[in-house]
Amino acid sequence: MTSLRGPLPGAPAAGTPPRESADGPSLDGSRRRRLRAAVVWLPALAALAIGGWGITVPSLWRDESVSAVVARSPLSYMRQLMGEIDAVHALYYLLLRPFAAFGGSEFLLRLPSLIAFVATAYGIAVLGRRLVGPMAGLYGGLLYALLPMASRYAQEVRSYAIVSFVAVLATWLLLNALDSPSRWRYVAYAASVAVLGWFHLYALLLVGVHAVAVWTARPRRILPWVLAVAGAGIILLPLVAVASGQRDTQLFWLHPPGFEDLTAFLEEIAGNAAAAVVLLALAACGVWWSRRTPIVALWAFAPILASFLISQVYPVYDPRYVLFVVPAIALLAGIGVHAVTTSLRGHIAVPIIAFALVGALTFSAHVAIRQPASRPDDLRSLSAVLGAEQRPGDGVLYVPQRYRLFVSVYGEPFQKLTDLTNAPGTYEPRTAAQLTAAAAGLDRVWLVAPPVTPRNIGDPRFVELRRTFNLVSSRSFGYTRLALYVRKGR
Repeated sequence: MTSLRGPLPGAPAAGTPPRESADGPSLDGSRRRRLRAAVVWLPALAALAIGGWGITVPSLWRDESVSAVVARSPLSYMRQLMGEIDAVHALYYLLLRPFAAFGGSEFLLRLPSLIAFVATAYGIAVLGRRLVGPMAGLYGGLLYALLPMASRYAQEVRSYAIVSFVAVLATWLLLNALDSPSRWRYVAYAASVAVLGWFHLYALLLVGVHAVAVWTARPRRILPWVLAVAGAGIILLPLVAVASGQRDTQLFWLHPPGFEDLTAFLEEIAGNAAAAVVLLALAACGVWWSRRTPIVALWAFAPILASFLISQVYPVYDPRYVLFVVPAIALLAGIGVHAVTTSLRGHIAVPIIAFALVGALTFSAHVAIRQPASRPDDLRSLSAVLGAEQRPGDGVLYVPQRYRLFVSVYGEPFQKLTDLTNAPGTYEPRTAAQLTAAAAGLDRVWLVAPPVTPRNIGDPRFVELRRTFNLVSSRSFGYTRLALYVRKGR
């Protein structure tokens, strides 16, 4: 490969006169400008419509609750949390603070992810236009807007949609720096890599893709690229130093993935197995068509493979953590639609059939992820039940204590309860004896916890609660359980 931009298979030789192509007859300057604008803005508008559809319908779930509660908290509390467990999300929590400050509604909290989703669709169209042609960019951006997984995280109070946008931006800035080198272009690229890492460290797997692309396309420019990445690394060092000590508390739940996890990931991207087959078929066409510019194919698949292999020894894989490859898969599929269309002499039926098929196959998945209880936890319903059934003087116990952050995004009912979880003025959980003393005057205690497991049963506070209180009711709201305990003899 000698260029990141072409020429591509089927392109006319230099010096040949313009001819009719898949994009239509030779266009005059005004029409060409309108086309160039349309191919990047239509995907953005489609993403805005699809991402905004039902954005406030699903309940916030525990991960979103953490984001919202931390963003609403004083900076001193945020610093305390960052130092103990959640440093990897520090930049996102800071970004979210203005949205949380203006009421913190579900729409406002999810708005940054929606904006990132729209910007990613726009960026895919720009990249596709640059690497292949305007119609490839248009198709890629539209397909991205149609993918249920991308749409799902456009409605999530977490950083993953933003990570996808920064991955697109960093790739675009890299192309700029390689095609027209300058100090400031490399500085901009270095800044984007640093921001990518600050939003999610595992997204730095993209840097390996960039390394291969630079080495194969512009080997003489490998040194300035290395210097740019080194500069980004220096900016990321504080985060790496803190986060490396928090992995056991942050990612203890990860496990080595199997091949079935990769299959499930592909189905999650497209919503179901049938849509995944269509998407991969189109992407395969795109891989062949863009074989002289393989940066997109590398971006689409290499980070998944790397994450899978690393996770066999040191688990780092989760579908959300490799979400940043989805823009590349959508772009490959868009290139595939363009390739088939071009091969059939620009027949308009090809993209119409492709988008109708993808839209029909993904529609049920889009509907499903917009149901009120579609998230892992239905915290809105939990809060409503608690608000309706609590009594003055009731207490609440969170086991483990992180469940206070997990559920209190809908905070009003919890604020009316006596919190028995922590000793006053500390972040440490009460001992069993302290719990007994604190609950001495209470007849009813609400327990907020995950489903019953041996680990929970052995918690000293849970053991003490069961010793002096009887279980009256227990309901699950996804992965979060709300149970009422009443003092024995009452």
